[in-house]
Amino acid sequence: MTTQTPEQRQELVDELREIQVQMLECLEQAKTLIKQSGQEMTLQRAESYWLAHAKMALTNDHAYLGGSMVSMEDTIAEIEAATEDDAD
Repeated sequence: MTTQTPEQRQELVDELREIQVQMLECLEQAKTLIKQSGQEMTLQRAESYWLAHAKMALTNDHAYLGGSMVSMEDTIAEIEAATEDDAD
């Protein structure tokens, strides 16, 4: 593993957060497109399965029961905590 400065690690965290936001926006866009299809059952199935799985894998901020063992949010938090430890 390469050694990074706290500043480099913070840049990495910021970039990961940007990717996370983009992915969450894409999920919302997909949901909107499915709604536009007029297929209510298809929308319900997507919301119950793959949309929920994807959102729970990306963030801990959701209304679903359960969650991922390790979400993208958890990974970002681990890197960020290491950055804060290095700054001390």
